[in-house]
Amino acid sequence: MPLGLPFVDLPAATTLLHEGASVLDTRATTAYLAGHIPGAVRVDWKAATVGGPLSGTLGAPAVVAAHYASLGVDSSRPVLVVGAFANAWGEEGRVAWDLAWLGHRSVYILEGGMPGWTGKRERLPSRVAPGQLVARERPELRVTTEALVAAMASAHPPVLLDVRDPDEFEGARKFRESRGGHIPGAQNVPWRTLFVGPPEIPRDTPLVVYCTGGVRSGMAWAALTAHGYTVANNDGSWWAWARTQPA
Repeated sequence: MPLGLPFVDLPAATTLLHEGASVLDTRATTAYLAGHIPGAVRVDWKAATVGGPLSGTLGAPAVVAAHYASLGVDSSRPVLVVGAFANAWGEEGRVAWDLAWLGHRSVYILEGGMPGWTGKRERLPSRVAPGQLVARERPELRVTTEALVAAMASAHPPVLLDVRDPDEFEGARKFRESRGGHIPGAQNVPWRTLFVGPPEIPRDTPLVVYCTGGVRSGMAWAALTAHGYTVANNDGSWWAWARTQPA
């Protein structure tokens, strides 16, 4: 069964391109240069974060907006984000979430990613004019680590989904985490399972998702949104929690 918005299929993606959509390619440089959608600009999700290599925390809204504007993103044009889909880490979901949090209202993800792209491909890097993107944050889409600490200690904690692999949930350290484990009270729902169907949670339940650095949880945000849930992403995720909270 196809996913709903923000995911789009090939015909819808082609229509967006004809409408002048900006295209952001989240794959590695080697994959991008091996062939990308004409006009696509490569984007590194880490470029919008602060706190060093082991941080997924977003920078200040105006700075994040300026970064994406430099890649051609404009508030008046739709954005199509493409990547390797389930063959990578969900980077296109993270970039789409960044833009949705900034307040861009027309952000889409190519379902299936570049592995299923049948149109023309280019190999040379695309040159685009800077866009105009003003940050109008949507706070309901984001939960900071500080806010999550308080929420999980409250009388009515949110339904928190850890979308990492089960071995990570149980303590495996794969990405230089300060320690293994998971946030107390979290449920483990691996992100790729969300492409098959929704979790067994009522759709009127607000959700918070996290992973290691907010990338897989960015894609989980997109998939859960497509399934009809209200979802907030914890961009700091386990890197931040393990570093700042006691075991």
